[in-house]
Amino acid sequence: MLGEERPAVDLDLLNVASDARRVLTDSRYRALAGSQFSMLTPENAFKPQFLHPRRGVYDFRDADLLVRFARANDMKVHAHTLVWHEALPDWMRENDDPEEVRRTMLRHIATVAGHFKGKVAEWDVVNEPMSDDEKSYTDGDLGLRSEQSPWFEAMGEEYIDEAFRAAHRADPKARLFLNEYGVEEEGERWDALYDLVERLKERGVPIDGVGFQNHEYAPDDRIDPETFRSHVRDLAELGIQARVSEMDVPIGEDEEDGRQTQADEMAGKLRVCLEEPNCTSFSTWGFTDRYGSTADTKIYPPRTADSLPWDAALRPKLAYERLLEAFDEE
Repeated sequence: MLGEERPAVDLDLLNVASDARRVLTDSRYRALAGSQFSMLTPENAFKPQFLHPRRGVYDFRDADLLVRFARANDMKVHAHTLVWHEALPDWMRENDDPEEVRRTMLRHIATVAGHFKGKVAEWDVVNEPMSDDEKSYTDGDLGLRSEQSPWFEAMGEEYIDEAFRAAHRADPKARLFLNEYGVEEEGERWDALYDLVERLKERGVPIDGVGFQNHEYAPDDRIDPETFRSHVRDLAELGIQARVSEMDVPIGEDEEDGRQTQADEMAGKLRVCLEEPNCTSFSTWGFTDRYGSTADTKIYPPRTADSLPWDAALRPKLAYERLLEAFDEE
């Protein structure tokens, strides 16, 4: 099945996360990425730590390379990410003057989104704004991440409004997304995210969609596709798009029928996206276990994880076959 052309669909499916080093150095990886997918998400090249290492100094080389690779292979680009509390260069955390922090964020967005204006289809404008602290969801708190976020500390929730408005000014035709993990399931995290999107819409913030990361690191992370569907439909009622943005399903060594479970989880979420009009794309976070982000790199040699549709030898797994079957059912 490796020689097949990518599926012909109306949605921006499938999507793959990739980086410049692998595209440059691994010819088999490069051939698969260019032939099997219709959209590319750079894993690291667009993050401030790599793209804006020093104040006023930008390094677009890797990001530009990936954009050129996507264009040469008729792939759209989903750019990830403009504003995050992680992957920041040290200098972005050094100033505690709120107005200077605000200017730093707005200049960064204007320069980066302006550089790629017309070259990328979508942006993750704000990544992972929801808190990991359970106390943030009690006593009237709104569930937003305040710890470790220089943007929230300087501007409060309004940093999200400012970021989306700045991205829209810089690249008016690009679709703008908020990206988050752990919101596929029911619970306070999803409820708080939905309420946030509702507030943003009420304030006229130009947000187009929400990315559901769908990292299923453990059996407890497996989510019924119908639960995910209900959230996609909830967003549709707000006029908001949805996408699966970073899916991977690692299989434990003692997990029986793990490959079947992996295939069911991926195909189930893809079917939701194919069936719901406001779900615009389905992305795995990488596509081969050779470079999967769930690999154990703390040992030598690194131990790859069984989490993606192709194995470490770039052979398609059951998950890949089931994803193609989902397209065939449409």
